[in-house]
Amino acid sequence: MIDRRELIHRAGLLLGGSVASSAMLGVLEGCTAVPAPATGASHKFLTPAEYDDVAAISEQIIPRTDSPGAIDAGVPAFIDRMMADYYQQQERNAFRAALARVARDAKQVHGASFASLSTDQQVAMLREYDREAYDQNLIMAKNPKADRHFFRTCKELTTLGFFTSEIGASKFLKYEAVPGKYRADIPYSDVGREWAT
Repeated sequence: MIDRRELIHRAGLLLGGSVASSAMLGVLEGCTAVPAPATGASHKFLTPAEYDDVAAISEQIIPRTDSPGAIDAGVPAFIDRMMADYYQQQERNAFRAALARVARDAKQVHGASFASLSTDQQVAMLREYDREAYDQNLIMAKNPKADRHFFRTCKELTTLGFFTSEIGASKFLKYEAVPGKYRADIPYSDVGREWAT
């Protein structure tokens, strides 16, 4: 008999493995981003310093501009809940080790925590991690059992959290609570945005 986690994993493989099975499980069970908790609030998985770094990373992935960013959508709290409730211990350990690496790299190169770096310094570090993640994806294409790079997980959870939040679904995607009749071929110009529903 196949348990739910294995079923989600197999579904992920059928979808091309583009989303981690733990992330799919969380979204399917209804984990969504909500506004960030008050300063000093306790977190389920992340330490306060890790939470600050995750917030800075997610905000660089989807920054606030003339529209809301990842922090506005509650993405850091979403990542905290996803790690605590849906990721396996091995994945949690790898994520925590990666955050420790980010903290070490920031301290060694810039002498400060990642969250306190300037935007340019943060972006430069994230570009390096993104290059590493791309190289790791090439390795994973040949060996699916290879470990995922943590930055791929960060990007995945940031985009999932953002686009499943009320802000992401209503301001960046076209949302209709009860879609009308089925129309198979609608010109994109008639819709204007991707559908959230």
